Amino acid sequence: MTLTMEVGRADAREFIDRFESAAAYAAGVPGCLGQAITARNVDDDTTEFVITSEWRDRESFHRFETSEAQDRVTAPLAALRRSARMELAEIGAPQ
Repeated sequence: MTLTMEVGRADAREFIDRFESAAAYAAGVPGCLGQAITARNVDDDTTEFVITSEWRDRESFHRFETSEAQDRVTAPLAALRRSARMELAEIGAPQ
């Protein structure tokens, strides 16, 4: 899963702190294999964050994504974002 969010530059440090808290929670969710975050300044006022989250399978991700716990844990991130878009991709072993 790749989640791209734009945040005001003044909130960028706070966003990272909140991400770290949410990522620590997600690390304990069955099926979560790991998460990473990168950032770039888009302009003088906006920072774009790209969060990648790896899951054992689509079902594990879907259970987390649709849970009340996910809503609660990610609400502090959502409060800071200006925009968001999510993409899902399945990566399989080479044939």
